[in-house]
Amino acid sequence: MKPIEFAPSAHEELGAAMEWYEALSAGLGVRFFESVDKALGVVAHAPYSFPVWERDERVRKFVVDKFPYVIFYREDLLTIEVVAVAHTAREPGYWIERT
Repeated sequence: MKPIEFAPSAHEELGAAMEWYEALSAGLGVRFFESVDKALGVVAHAPYSFPVWERDERVRKFVVDKFPYVIFYREDLLTIEVVAVAHTAREPGYWIERT
């Protein structure tokens, strides 16, 4: 199992989403984080099990359970890098320059 690292912008997206959900309802930000954390655990164990993003074959995607977010990641020799924690309503590929 490879360690997961976040691109700085992806880390900021995760934090902003957690804050937004927590402001919406106490505890919801924590539940969002738990869903993302669970998703990352699944990705870490089987990174090639999830679909390749149609716009860049180096990037794969995982849909977060119960929240409208997709984790976009790529794998290299030593790590799995999360390049975006993207809300599904955002413009697809807004983060592409990160790859």
